[in-house]
Amino acid sequence: MDTLVEIVATAGRGVRHRATGGLAVRVTAPGHAQLIGTAATPLGGDEIVVRVTVEPGAYLHLGSVAAAIALPAHDRADSRARWEITVGAGGRLRVDPQPTIVAGGAFHTSDIVVDLDPAATLDLHEHVQIGRASSSGDPDRNRRDRAGRWTGGLRVEVGGGGGEVLLAHRVALGDRTPAATAGHRAMSSVFRHPDDRPEDVHPTAFAARLRLAGAATLTSALGTSVAGTRRLADSLDAAALVPH
Repeated sequence: MDTLVEIVATAGRGVRHRATGGLAVRVTAPGHAQLIGTAATPLGGDEIVVRVTVEPGAYLHLGSVAAAIALPAHDRADSRARWEITVGAGGRLRVDPQPTIVAGGAFHTSDIVVDLDPAATLDLHEHVQIGRASSSGDPDRNRRDRAGRWTGGLRVEVGGGGGEVLLAHRVALGDRTPAATAGHRAMSSVFRHPDDRPEDVHPTAFAARLRLAGAATLTSALGTSVAGTRRLADSLDAAALVPH
């Protein structure tokens, strides 16, 4: 199934949207919108595209009402999601959806591509978990459910085509990845622009806030559960730059 979501926030006009496929959009308050699943997605073979445009001077807080669970189809394991985000001058965007859960046998790929005006504000959260449960009491079932795989890319550019690239990286979790070898099945990350705070590293866990070129930061945490990585990321990223 192909899913396409388009959301546009305009100063003085609110939020406009349209959606086809397995997702819908609900505006819950001025400048606040939620993604809602209308069908089981992503399944193997599904492609999801979410386009978010915050026009100059506008504000949008985008979340989701439930976790997305990536499942394999009978004849295909892979699914894809692509976010295309544009924020204009003076625009403010906060993206904070519920986690993506990758079930056993599924291979989900996510790419986020961001185009920011230098005077834009972005607060971008992402949370991923391999496996639907931390433990069921059945070692074989746990092993199968943790055999999913996820790869995620994030590219942030300021100033449009040919502008400054603040970040371009890719992370892999799950089956046959270095993170799995280290016991990490979950990740949380927060990208912020502008943010000129210095780097910070958690003293005991796999979590750090990195300062990027162009007055931006990326906070990342790895662990065994998404609840734990979210707490770790929050502990290093306490100051919200976009009002809720």
